[in-house]
Amino acid sequence: MIPQAKALLNRAKMSVQEIRDLSGLSRWIEENTQNPKEITKKWGYADHEYQVDILNDDRQKVSIKKCSQVGMSEVAVRMALGLLCVMPNSTAIYTLPSSKFASKFSKARIDPVIKHSKFLKPLVPAATNSSELKLIDNSFLYITGSFGQTAAISVPADILIRDEIDFSNQKALSTFASRLGHAKDGGITRDFSTPTVSGYGISRAYDVSSQARYMVKHDKCGEWVAPIFLEDVVIPGFDNDLKLFEPADLENYTYRVDEAFVKCPHCGNKITEVNLAAPEKRQWVHKFDKPDHGGYQVLPFDVIRVNPIAKTLKQLEEYERKADWVNFKLGETYEDAETSFINEMIKKYLIPGQDIGGGCVAGMDVGKTSNILIGKRNAGGGMDVIYAERIKQTEEDYLHIRVMQLMKQFGVIKLVVDSMPDFTTAMQLIGANPIGKAYGAYYVRKTKTAFSNTDINDDDSIVNIYRTGSLDAAAKKVNTGVVRLPKCAETKEIQKQMSNIKRITATNSDGEQVNTWVKTGPEHYAHALNYLLIADSLCDHRAITGVVPSLPNIAKAKMRGPSDDNQTKLTV
Repeated sequence: MIPQAKALLNRAKMSVQEIRDLSGLSRWIEENTQNPKEITKKWGYADHEYQVDILNDDRQKVSIKKCSQVGMSEVAVRMALGLLCVMPNSTAIYTLPSSKFASKFSKARIDPVIKHSKFLKPLVPAATNSSELKLIDNSFLYITGSFGQTAAISVPADILIRDEIDFSNQKALSTFASRLGHAKDGGITRDFSTPTVSGYGISRAYDVSSQARYMVKHDKCGEWVAPIFLEDVVIPGFDNDLKLFEPADLENYTYRVDEAFVKCPHCGNKITEVNLAAPEKRQWVHKFDKPDHGGYQVLPFDVIRVNPIAKTLKQLEEYERKADWVNFKLGETYEDAETSFINEMIKKYLIPGQDIGGGCVAGMDVGKTSNILIGKRNAGGGMDVIYAERIKQTEEDYLHIRVMQLMKQFGVIKLVVDSMPDFTTAMQLIGANPIGKAYGAYYVRKTKTAFSNTDINDDDSIVNIYRTGSLDAAAKKVNTGVVRLPKCAETKEIQKQMSNIKRITATNSDGEQVNTWVKTGPEHYAHALNYLLIADSLCDHRAITGVVPSLPNIAKAKMRGPSDDNQTKLTV
């Protein structure tokens, strides 16, 4: 049959297909796409039966928290193409972390599905089949990165599929979501990703969803259970908590990794791989009734034929950081002393707060409510934070008045206060203090000075701070007790806010993997502490010294805006 005739026939098929409720999407994919490994065969779900219910979920939003190597990317491509075919005259946006990643993904994953589909190929004209845009009959598919080129950011859409959201630009993802504003019933959103840290990205989305787990009916006790890898996997000979298992332990012959198995959370007996692989003994069970938001967590033993227990454990040695193994191979969030401020360590090293000081340093994060921390070096060379306060600004400029009071009360010799996005407060405090006593702070992606987290400009009373490096250093000091926080009325709030900032690996506009700290809630005290530690480091810097003029004059400190140099300023 000539291509034009095929296309006409396929359009006719699409016009009579009414599965807009998506309950037949898995069947559509089976009938109209091929097996990527054996293109002469139709797509199937053998050993990946978990995918069927996810595809057929007709809720407005579905979030999939997953590990790697479970076939989610392959099925997501088919999901996107299938949605456009069963929802004629619609527009879908498929996002990936970067534009480079999106271009490669389009060519390597999407194009082959179209090429080998007898149904889809005639519907996609060559003239509108690029790596960024595909016309599928009367529907459009935009493939774009969250970093870099975002040509589809202004396109109204009916369908939004966001791939690897934890490694994407969160602000761009929110903007893409706004493109569904005019879609019928709010449009359709499908998010999936390997998780990073709790309260962020796909983990946050899953936490507010129906939270489904792919449960297994245990042959031994007959109970439906949902095992967790780090809690329910047993390595014969290894008697410690599996969370303590390290790459070096793989070389210990007394730990029989090849015999590792999943134990039943109910009866404690072994769940065999045959049991785990039997589709009639697996079932998605939702924890919550969420009519508009389905959530699914896919774990390695949900595709046990692909991810045997021993294989998953041995892959630990392929990762430099255990956090990455837990994120990618287990599909779980992970936080350690490198990726977060550990609450247990904060509690362990708490010290009594003080009302008086002398020779202190201070750091302040500015906002409608500003957070200030004051500290002083202890006898061991560490930093004791002795005072914390949240200060609300008023029309009478109470913030400036209160900070000056605290600086006098505690004998503050160095203050670092953030200057973005509004540097008015920083200007006032710099102008009201001797030169070299108060500095405005800007976060930057890198500093001019190699191996330093700061660039200091004494003439302008400005310090540029390498955001990632300085927060790395602050977390290390808190988690090892070099920095001790106060036991006071603000302690719980300090702990809460510091737990709301976490380190992840993300993809930048060049497609490179970079480390960055992200917030999962209010985190102002974390930045106040970071500024305090920078203030302490400035005490070892030979700054210009001066005296306060008879009338404080803020013009003496030339505060620079973001456009005054070529370094990229970051907002907190």
